[in-house]
Amino acid sequence: MTTPIEGTKSAEIGGSTLTFESANNCAQVSRGRVAEKKVDVVGIATKLNNRTADAINNASKHLTNKRKVGKKLPAELRAKDDAHTKMVDTVTCCIKIKCPDFLRPVLDSLVPKARACVDRMLAHRDQSSSKYYHEIPSAISKSLIAKYQRNKKCKSVTNLVLPISGDKGRQIKLEAGGLRIPALFKKEILPVIWLRLPVGFIRSAEFFMRKGGWYAAVCYNAKADKQFVCTGTVGVDRNSVGAVATLADPQSGKVLHLGFNPAKTKEVWRGRKANLQGLGKKRLLHEIRNKQSRRTKYENHVVSKQIVDYAAKHRRCINVEKLENVRKGKIRRYSESSQWSFYQLLQFILYKAALRGVMVLEVDSAYTSQECSRCHQLTKPNGKSYRCGHCGHNDHRDANAAFNVAGRAMPIGGVVGDSVRSDSGLLVVPFLGTEVQQCN
Repeated sequence: MTTPIEGTKSAEIGGSTLTFESANNCAQVSRGRVAEKKVDVVGIATKLNNRTADAINNASKHLTNKRKVGKKLPAELRAKDDAHTKMVDTVTCCIKIKCPDFLRPVLDSLVPKARACVDRMLAHRDQSSSKYYHEIPSAISKSLIAKYQRNKKCKSVTNLVLPISGDKGRQIKLEAGGLRIPALFKKEILPVIWLRLPVGFIRSAEFFMRKGGWYAAVCYNAKADKQFVCTGTVGVDRNSVGAVATLADPQSGKVLHLGFNPAKTKEVWRGRKANLQGLGKKRLLHEIRNKQSRRTKYENHVVSKQIVDYAAKHRRCINVEKLENVRKGKIRRYSESSQWSFYQLLQFILYKAALRGVMVLEVDSAYTSQECSRCHQLTKPNGKSYRCGHCGHNDHRDANAAFNVAGRAMPIGGVVGDSVRSDSGLLVVPFLGTEVQQCN
């Protein structure tokens, strides 16, 4: 539920045009509070001046004149779409590929040398230069130093990973049909089928062995879809008990309880870790923690994909609660015993939404579970059941909270407008390769 809009105002800040819309001052909220007339957030796209544009063009010409080995790049990967040439909205992606057999001898021969170098790195942390590890290419040794030696918590390495930094296109080069890494494979090309075409240069690559085969995890920038015009909002209530998240669509009245029940699974994990810790089984305890981390990451990936798919299909904007201080409030004991990885779920929603052109808003989380989604009066819920003491509205507690989250901010004209009971509506903008500022 949003308040009427008075009008649009604009301002000039640093040569960029700032546009926002404000809510009127007559929207009343419960407990006598009034929706403040203020700007919640505005994204400012800065303009490049002539000197900056000339510098970027000169750098792109220098890179374009370099000799390329292999077939000619397709049109979508040439310099005109390079990140050095122009400002492009991008999102960092990672793809896992299987290395072909003709590249395996190089990687197999490199493993024992790299392992010996890593052991020396951990034993002599002051030797943080590639000149001490001449057995392996300097591009690999520098990446190993950054990954293992500079990590003070790393004491030993069991599953060795061979990382290499892209170095802005110097170490990992884009070729037709894949990648070329001169430091490892000379002129051989690692075949890659891109799910999304890369923009600019490859950020990094890591080679690792799983079940007798070599794989590569390639990190690169992909072009983000243009944000579409929203036809409404959906609210996402992140939970620790009952379901990972609950999605509510006020426009259609649809409610989705996504994911499994985190509380029961975490209770089992806590019991197993307590028993192993009492017995001093550190290795098994470490394995349980890794298993818990993998399960949490998997569930958050599944839930975030379902949320973004629904929002993209129905042209909705995603509203989520701002849960930065959840451990400092009254539910600290409850959150510490049943807390789910809320921040990780938000990050997964952000980058998936950026790839699909979906807008994500972060709103105030105060009283979302106690406020009635119909009459907006406060009533304390009973477990997972909610019955309003004023209008008699009966609903699931998480669904009622999700409807409240959906109504606390509404994108109007591409920015955020104040709504009733909204102390703040924050436009969450991941880094997309452009300069973005936020104003309150």
